[in-house]
Amino acid sequence: MENKDMSQMDATRAAQLLEKWISVYDMDDAKAWEKDEFPFIKETSKAMKLSIQVLRGKSAVKGAPLQAAAAQLLEYVDEYGMDSPSEWEAENIPFVKEVLEAVNFTVALLKKK
Repeated sequence: MENKDMSQMDATRAAQLLEKWISVYDMDDAKAWEKDEFPFIKETSKAMKLSIQVLRGKSAVKGAPLQAAAAQLLEYVDEYGMDSPSEWEAENIPFVKEVLEAVNFTVALLKKK
């Protein structure tokens, strides 16, 4: 994967990466997750989907729901070690790093709304 976009994250790219993350990790499929893990994953998926709408300018939501989505994304990053490349399989590290950049970009945007 090329790193040309790494320093040029924008709303369109961030939305695409969050969509891809939801899809790759089957975040909407309860069967893909441990039963006790899925409620957290489902909430994170919801936060990502709201974020995608905001990134694309298709959401009029403001304030508390966006702050909650930002907090959920940060909790997910922490819970799943996205900021710790040693936690990931080597071939996934570039994708994880790019999505982490997208999450950080998104959280900063949500906090401004």
